[in-house]
Amino acid sequence: MRAVRCVSGAYGKTVDDRECNAASRPRDSQECELPACPRGSSVLSTLRPAAAGQLLTQWRYGSWTTCSVSCGKGERARYVSCRDAQGGVADESYCAHLPRPPETLVCFSPCGHWREGEWSPCSVSCGVGRSTRQVVCVNYNQQVDESFCHPDEKPSTEQECAAVPCHSVYHLWPNNQPYFPYDPGSHPGHSSWNVPSADNQWRTGPWGSCSSTCEGGFQRRVVVCQDSEGRSTNYCDERVKPSESKSCDSGPCPLWNYGIWGECTQACGGGQRTRLVVCQRPNGQRLNEHNCDMLDKPPDVEQCNMQPCPGSASWHRQPWKPCSVTCGKGTKQRELVCLYHNQTQTKEEQCAHLTRPSTHKLCRMGPCPSWKKNKWRACSVSCGVGVQTREVYCRFRGKGRVGEEKCDSRIRPSTMQPCLVPDCHHFTWSASEWTECNATCGKGVRHRTVLCVDKEMTPVLDSLCTPSSRPALHQPCLSTPCQYVWVTAAWTQCSVSCGVGYQQRMVSCAALPSTSDLQVFDAQSYMQASPTECPEPLPPQTKPCQLPECPLPGYWKAGPWSKCSQTCGAGLMERMVQCVTAKHLPSENCPLSSKPESKAACRQRQCELFSTCKELQMREGIRKDGEHYLRVKSRVIQIYCAEMQTNFPKEYVTLRSGQTDNYSEVYGYRLNNPFDCPFNGSRHQDCACRNDYPAVGYTVFHRVRLDPSTMRIITTDVQFSQTLLGHPVPFATAGDCIYPSKKLTDVKYRPRPLVSDMALHTRVLRPGFLQ
Repeated sequence: MRAVRCVSGAYGKTVDDRECNAASRPRDSQECELPACPRGSSVLSTLRPAAAGQLLTQWRYGSWTTCSVSCGKGERARYVSCRDAQGGVADESYCAHLPRPPETLVCFSPCGHWREGEWSPCSVSCGVGRSTRQVVCVNYNQQVDESFCHPDEKPSTEQECAAVPCHSVYHLWPNNQPYFPYDPGSHPGHSSWNVPSADNQWRTGPWGSCSSTCEGGFQRRVVVCQDSEGRSTNYCDERVKPSESKSCDSGPCPLWNYGIWGECTQACGGGQRTRLVVCQRPNGQRLNEHNCDMLDKPPDVEQCNMQPCPGSASWHRQPWKPCSVTCGKGTKQRELVCLYHNQTQTKEEQCAHLTRPSTHKLCRMGPCPSWKKNKWRACSVSCGVGVQTREVYCRFRGKGRVGEEKCDSRIRPSTMQPCLVPDCHHFTWSASEWTECNATCGKGVRHRTVLCVDKEMTPVLDSLCTPSSRPALHQPCLSTPCQYVWVTAAWTQCSVSCGVGYQQRMVSCAALPSTSDLQVFDAQSYMQASPTECPEPLPPQTKPCQLPECPLPGYWKAGPWSKCSQTCGAGLMERMVQCVTAKHLPSENCPLSSKPESKAACRQRQCELFSTCKELQMREGIRKDGEHYLRVKSRVIQIYCAEMQTNFPKEYVTLRSGQTDNYSEVYGYRLNNPFDCPFNGSRHQDCACRNDYPAVGYTVFHRVRLDPSTMRIITTDVQFSQTLLGHPVPFATAGDCIYPSKKLTDVKYRPRPLVSDMALHTRVLRPGFLQ
């Protein structure tokens, strides 16, 4: 047997089994066979007393699961059950006389790694001394407590260091023999011009960054020789020169690791199986997937059991039938039969779960023959009504005539039609009298009607008369002489709303009869004429206009975008947009249609959801208070993380409706007569009361503290509240209330404080309100 858990996220956090697909749950037990157990040798197996029927039982347990966290303090679990002699599951009371193996086990792995600082200068200026450095435990570049790092892997904080030899002439050694210090001049490569001394020392710069982010690399630093005044020189002892490079190891590179394949979702007919694929360091620490090469990621889903299921049915397609037409476009049909794998036909309902293949498709045969029609022959008569005929036959384009049965008789063109030739009788044109000239003065046009008539002057069709001999319908005419004048329209409005602009008007030349009175003519009494007919000069068509001066023009000035409101996921960035003049003064003369956006959406990296602010602080290294999205009880909730600079951050829920709807109050006035109910229970300071209640208080809340583990509101936390009067009142509490039209039953014991009906609006958040 084995433990099967429902996990979520890159860190494998255990969640409720309902969050996983029950159909894909792997088995937690399977049959296995081992050599027979020797009777009486098992420590955890014994015979139950005779009263229990001499049932041989024992505790059995599976292997431990992986730690519930990738680093820090977590928990391992295993399956423990009471089994009888046949291996079946028995009631745990039958194993109560045996010590029960533990089901859970605390596990711990370091969350951080050691980081070394730079070595300090040598403790002595000559000879052998000691150098020290700072070693701290860090997690995501943030220093954490040393308990989060492996104590056996802590680097040394001290080492010996050698400076130049100390300066001395000589001193007596045992046997009173003088000792002379080593003469560097006698060493090969040194000359009298390159003699080390205490005034010349090696100076080192800080170590550079490691050349590799993981596995082996190296660091470099600058090493120079300087004299006592800090000037570069070549007189330092090469034998004690500090190293210019050293190896560094940022830890092994993470690699993809994967588990065994789970069980297939189907025993046949094609299913899926999955496995866990994670990015890990060699020590087992899990990392986000982007720390490993995504191109090398092993598959975590694959197809399985692709063989067809025995006894299942499938669609069998019959051959296509011939095309429905012998030429042109048509359709083909086929039949479908539902068959078992043994080719036995069954009802179509057995294949209803499968996609039904198509039973129709388009088909195209050769080109179809078409009707060919020749031109109409001449009319059968020379005048009057006759008949015209033409030849119509069936043909293949490019091949010639074929039998008419091959063409569609329903669309066969007609081979005969009536025709009309001018009647054999005499027809002439008849013209009416000319109308009056259409111009009141000058040149115009007059009209008349022309009809085709027979001998009895009866009108007939115009086509029976000869077109070339038809009389004219229009004729020019000349009326009395015209008088030409300029006609002007009203001036338009000024072209601008402020400043200097212009006005326009329409000016046209009109023709009037010479007998008309120029002072009383209207629009119907004149005709449009050419401007060359009117006298000079042309009246003005435009004129300037002056309105009050225009305000200075403005333009939109946009500032820089702010940082994204969220460090991960979707957020908002803002900028200041102002309407200013050319002299950078505020203005209101900017078009709203061209105003730049002052807010814009932004998205940083994808958020990794955590359960507490402490976990957010540890994983992301966030030390600033603010709103974050946390996963609480399998739900994503916006939580305000406070005191992120300390080791004990706190979770708060921001009350969106504001402080006016989230307050707690104990009113200070108490009734002198607790048996009455003045003002129908409402708050009045001019009541028969005394203001001496010591617990008076009025507190408004902006945020309330939440305990994510129990989903309870800590009502006594007033960090994000403001007490406007008296003592702080815990959240979701109030003094005793007087309800309208009701008597209090316990007022005889002590006067009750008169509480405003506004206190009844205090929002009470019960445990589990976020669920």
